[in-house]
Amino acid sequence: MSQTILVPIDLNQPAVLESVFQAVRRQAEIEPTQVVLLHVVIESYAGELPYLDVNAMERFAVQARVRLEQIATEQLGEEGNWQVNVELGPVARTIVRHADLVDADLIVMASHNPVIWDVFLGSTAAQVVKHARHSVLVIRQATSKIEPVEDLAETSEPTSMDS
Repeated sequence: MSQTILVPIDLNQPAVLESVFQAVRRQAEIEPTQVVLLHVVIESYAGELPYLDVNAMERFAVQARVRLEQIATEQLGEEGNWQVNVELGPVARTIVRHADLVDADLIVMASHNPVIWDVFLGSTAAQVVKHARHSVLVIRQATSKIEPVEDLAETSEPTSMDS
């Protein structure tokens, strides 16, 4: 038996690649695996940048495909069982649709640390988890070490009750 893993890649976030592919390699050790790398060109870019002609968008897609192939070769090897795809559309919806298209057994994707915008807009990973009919493994981006908040009881001034 074999499995298909869809790996959506945001080419603007190279810091998460290593942790995502560690998870992919762990899953690939379980059984033979086809890995599909996907980059989604955000559909709104095309509409918001009307001075970009169709050829410019096609060149961008070709550059994205070349970069995905480099990533696949670096992370999975030249002889690995992988393919790359570049799609145009809304990111989360395109990922879910592509998972259906390739009949993915698993989607492995990065999630950035939550920020205030996620509260209002919802993160891509959250949308994929919510709408996908496939299992989704969300890899958290490593965070910098945060100093713990001091306990208020230790730092407060003594009161008359403490004496």
